[in-house]
Amino acid sequence: MIIVNAPLKRDFIRALLDGKTIENVTFTFVKQDNMKLYFSVEGDLKAAVKIAKNTIKQSEFGSVLFFNVEEHVG
Repeated sequence: MIIVNAPLKRDFIRALLDGKTIENVTFTFVKQDNMKLYFSVEGDLKAAVKIAKNTIKQSEFGSVLFFNVEEHVG
């Protein structure tokens, strides 16, 4: 599972990743807890963090969004 911490555009980020398979990693939205968006991933977890980060950065709002992506074990 990964967590995307973002104070703004959480709906945009959710739509950008949820249900998508990018570079053989599939993201599924699980829940939102304040600024944290939880996604389960099918595929390599470390790769999923990098892919999510790059996908958000390359989006139309990515260059101006403050966010981080981290692994969530548990």
